Amino acid sequence: MPGEPSRAAQAAAEVKDDPEKATTEEVSNNPEGTLHQLALGDGKSRRWFFSALSAEYADAVHRDAAEVEYTEKEEKHVRRKIDNRVLTLVIARFVPSLFKPSFGSHFVYGGEVNQFDRTNIGNAHVIKAFNENYGITDNNKWTLALSIFYVGYCLLEMPANVLQRYIGANRFFFLSLSFWGLASLSFVYAKGFPALLVLRVLLGIGEAGYYAGMIYYLSFWYKSLCMTGTLPGAIGGLVAFGLVRAHTSVLKGWQFLFLVRATLDLSGRIIPLTNHTQIEAIPDLVMAFMILLFLPSFPFSATFLTPREKAIAQARLNTDHKPRSHGGMNGWQGFKAVVADVNSWLLMTIYASFNVGVATSTYFLPTLIKDLGFSSINAQGLTVAPYLVGWFMVVFQAWHSDRTQDRGFHIMASASTSFVGYLILATSVQKSVGAAYFGLFLVIGGNFSLFPLVMSWAANVFSPTSKRGVGTAFIVSISNCVSIASPQIYFDPEDNYRKGHAISAGCLFASIMAAFILRTRLSMKNKSNAAKLARLEEEGKVLAEIGVDEEIKDDDPRYVFMT
Repeated sequence: MPGEPSRAAQAAAEVKDDPEKATTEEVSNNPEGTLHQLALGDGKSRRWFFSALSAEYADAVHRDAAEVEYTEKEEKHVRRKIDNRVLTLVIARFVPSLFKPSFGSHFVYGGEVNQFDRTNIGNAHVIKAFNENYGITDNNKWTLALSIFYVGYCLLEMPANVLQRYIGANRFFFLSLSFWGLASLSFVYAKGFPALLVLRVLLGIGEAGYYAGMIYYLSFWYKSLCMTGTLPGAIGGLVAFGLVRAHTSVLKGWQFLFLVRATLDLSGRIIPLTNHTQIEAIPDLVMAFMILLFLPSFPFSATFLTPREKAIAQARLNTDHKPRSHGGMNGWQGFKAVVADVNSWLLMTIYASFNVGVATSTYFLPTLIKDLGFSSINAQGLTVAPYLVGWFMVVFQAWHSDRTQDRGFHIMASASTSFVGYLILATSVQKSVGAAYFGLFLVIGGNFSLFPLVMSWAANVFSPTSKRGVGTAFIVSISNCVSIASPQIYFDPEDNYRKGHAISAGCLFASIMAAFILRTRLSMKNKSNAAKLARLEEEGKVLAEIGVDEEIKDDDPRYVFMT
């Protein structure tokens, strides 16, 4: 009858009056998936910026997700709403209105977020005015400026991800975007080599936790992920190609690179510049504040979803990896579990080894092309093609890897592609411009296609969610500690960096071997677990049931690793 409360509301009122009823009695009449959420009423606002998220509401959504009944049409509707809100904000932060893909339950994340910074400083280095402004008089100063970026990055990577889980993604990303956007803007006005070093450290601090944090965050919305940094590289080359031609009475061409980059970081759009005043170039933090106000931290706190839609959003993920925002291990417990896990060290070896090549090729690509005999401006334009082809390789590898449910062989294939590219550069860079340029295509495509493969593999290898968050941060953090030394391998400019290319090839070979060992180990572990379960079944023994609010840990014989 009109005006009468729904059955779900009546049941919720009963649970609210008698809280123990939800736990002492089996609640079976909850097909709407709203019972436990309605029992709690409206969420309480947090007292201050760094207040923790409510574990009570997270638990309510998980309980409703275990009982909700929904159709495929409803799931698609919820997924579309998530795409429209979450993807729009994530992609808008990367580059406004570029693209917004939705591949069913999978998500291709179009950019390692710090890629614009890395391509910008690489593009700026081939410009004489930039080097004069910051006193970069030789290759040693250049590599030091590149290396020092990773100091703050690796020190704060894991603490940053613990902070993200505590205060929520929207507040954490707001802090990160604001900090490194302002640091990037400062490049326009600073002078001298000491200032460059300080700004590079600050930039690393601002970016700490963002990449691993975004992987962790998106795992609460999508079943599988793909991250790629090649499209930002291509866009960075195109932007540099045009902007270095820009000159005003106030700013030179190279300064526009960092100014535009800063405006993208802070507002998600390029603010027009004029000759009259530089204040117009200072962004109003639109994007950072939009993320703070509109990006939901987790499905349970998403205000754009109804209680039923929250339950559906959580239920669709529970069929894959059951992510939980609260409970489980704390940060220290997760860290100890990760350090004691052989798999984490093998994943770190894979990531750190290929990241040596990424850390150098990204910064040095314009320089390497310029050394082939091209002008500075043309060298920036010629960086576009390797990144663009690399992007297609990234998407193909990620798609095929998901389709075949394989990570190990795909990682070995991508690493082998980059390995061959470095061998070509090490042996042919002085003999053939065409061969060297072709080698750069293999290097960029191979290196960057490893990002989504390795990190999505790590997201599967680590469980529960609390360990997964620390684990992905651990891999990125330790690998970036190695990256402090990475630019130093390009110490031989007089020999066209042939020794650096050879060292990178050796690192890629180590990555191939580590991937082979890890895949073999996980395959043997799956077979061992299957045999153990069969033996327990024959003996009539039953493992303890997994509760609604529990995840299967990676040391449980029922856990199946992706190989």
